[in-house]
Amino acid sequence: MSPQHTVKTIRRSAPRRVAAVATIVALGLGGLVSTVATPAQASDDTVPPDVIMVQANIKTAMTVRKFQADVRAVLAPRPDFVTYNEVPMRQDGILAPEGYDLWRTPGRYEGATPVAWRTDTWAPIAEGTRRISNYRKIPPKRHTMLGLRYANWVTLQSVDGRVVSVISAHVPPFVPKMPDLRRRTVAKIGDLVSELKAAGPVLVGGDFNVHYKSSAYPRDVLTSDSMVPTYDTLGSYFPTGDHHGATIDYVFNTSDDEIQAITQRAVELNSDHNAVIAGLTWTVDAPADLTRTTNNPEGTPAERRLVVKQVLDTVRASTAGESVDLVTANLKLPKVARALKDAAARGVTIRLITRSSVLTSLEQDLAAVIGTSTGGGPGVWQCIDACRDAWRAGDGPTTMLLHRADTGVATLRIDVNRRLLKTVITTRTSSLATVGRVGLSHAEDLLTSLQPAPE
Repeated sequence: MSPQHTVKTIRRSAPRRVAAVATIVALGLGGLVSTVATPAQASDDTVPPDVIMVQANIKTAMTVRKFQADVRAVLAPRPDFVTYNEVPMRQDGILAPEGYDLWRTPGRYEGATPVAWRTDTWAPIAEGTRRISNYRKIPPKRHTMLGLRYANWVTLQSVDGRVVSVISAHVPPFVPKMPDLRRRTVAKIGDLVSELKAAGPVLVGGDFNVHYKSSAYPRDVLTSDSMVPTYDTLGSYFPTGDHHGATIDYVFNTSDDEIQAITQRAVELNSDHNAVIAGLTWTVDAPADLTRTTNNPEGTPAERRLVVKQVLDTVRASTAGESVDLVTANLKLPKVARALKDAAARGVTIRLITRSSVLTSLEQDLAAVIGTSTGGGPGVWQCIDACRDAWRAGDGPTTMLLHRADTGVATLRIDVNRRLLKTVITTRTSSLATVGRVGLSHAEDLLTSLQPAPE
């Protein structure tokens, strides 16, 4: 079900649709220094995040000079995304200067929570405005309908094919002579999150007007909609402004299995709120980094051998000084064994890690050429007992090839869902090739886990 707009959406400028892009760029430039703090103390650690997000409540009743100074502070780390609160009458061009774009529905209430994003990395593919609270009475001694709230959201695609939704929300405060609307408003935000997360991870920024450690903090509501604050992920929190030390501004993430918070810090503003800056890292590779191949066992000879050809082409293209690690249950494909021998003769470092308890004839022939190994060095290495257990514990694929350049840097990983037997040709077989750093790093970790413990 696609999210329904509560009000008619108006685009400030026509969005640039994302086309297929061959070049992969790094996300989240601008060096974020992490300050992960408890209320008592802070500690610094420099971590390179992939994505930077800022939540900023910039108080409405401030001078233009102070407002603009706050925006400069918010944009200083070159965030990918900014969720603004309390800026209904502020100019779009200030909130999103050159290099940024912005989405909101204009209006005193609808436009108070825009989302801004970097245009060099992200482009909008959907957007909307959702009413999240509809209490329309003005509390005594107040001048606005504090219970009328809207969230603005945008779904964006990066140049390497990732899709993320960002929601900006401001939960009503608990004030005298007005019902406590916080839980029901958070539930409405959660409904929107649940709709948007079908497209990919959802990030939510906002002033939720409830202290992180308060008994009123709606943890059960947030958990039911998979909204996890950075404070939970990082195990620490800090005051977020001039609210008697309370933590009321948040960045939430809904998909730790795809993107995870690794850093957070507060930045002092002229506003009565601090900006909350979160750094996040991808835990999966981008679509542009991945290639899935499936053979057709009923097709032409080329179609039947599609997956095997991918493995063979990688080994055959390797040159002197490079290396190939091939991990499999057992090797019974003569062409693969021959390609490994030929590569070794060219000066390629070859390591075959087989889970065969007894070497196959092809593995024995290969061992006669490249030698045997007990772990770290080249040669044929029998991965049994503890080694085999470590491969399974690390969720290693049935077969994996890892290619490294002559510098030792991993450049290509290929996972095959079958053993290197004739069945990879006669039965439907799939492979997944990645050049992404997440998959390559995981492959390196898998291989390291197989090393025998030092005596």
